[in-house]
Amino acid sequence: MAGEDKCGLQPHKTISDAERGRRQSAVNYARASVSLEGFSLSEADEAHAQRFIDGQISLQEFVQPRADALTIPKSSS
Repeated sequence: MAGEDKCGLQPHKTISDAERGRRQSAVNYARASVSLEGFSLSEADEAHAQRFIDGQISLQEFVQPRADALTIPKSSS
């Protein structure tokens, strides 16, 4: 069908350059805020943020807690 890829799936909706810029700025701001608190994003968090910036997921999907992000690290003591 027209508009479908080889697997028969609809391609991701594209976002404008302006929207991509807004998303990048928002993620950069959040990353800086987290860093000021003494934390850093995991590789999984960075990949999740990139999917949001690229328009692959919506804001609602981006802010939903993920199972892999809810694990509590083991104490080093």
